[in-house]
Amino acid sequence: MADTSLSENKIGLLVWQMSNHWQSRLRKILKNHNLTLNEYLILESIIKLHQQYTELSQSMISVYAGIDISVASVTFKILENKNLVIRKSIKDNRKKIIEVLKEGNNLYNKLNPLILEEEREIFSKLQNESYNFKNSLKLLLGKSLRIRAKNIL
Repeated sequence: MADTSLSENKIGLLVWQMSNHWQSRLRKILKNHNLTLNEYLILESIIKLHQQYTELSQSMISVYAGIDISVASVTFKILENKNLVIRKSIKDNRKKIIEVLKEGNNLYNKLNPLILEEEREIFSKLQNESYNFKNSLKLLLGKSLRIRAKNIL
């Protein structure tokens, strides 16, 4: 079918529609567990970063999650109120160290397989092009690319 609408001709609109589609599908899963997408992304970031680092700051987590620090700061407070994480002040009261509580780990372990499956279903249409698609998006965002060497043997 020919491109017959503005949203079929504009790459930006297609990216925006895809982003909305992805967010909508994930929010349906998270809603059942009283969690927002930002809360889940922060929780996932904390858990992933704790595999490499013992102390995590709010700004470190914010950068890793790709969420603005002011939005992340509010999200940390919400996660703390939900007893999913704890923020500790060490030396400087302006710098908070973040840790996931048992309830937060349990919730993440329950949600992560559901989120991964949903993302797999959404992006499976890309088939073998998912790596190139991801790199194309990174390129557009001005991020550095990691080129994967092909096995020649």
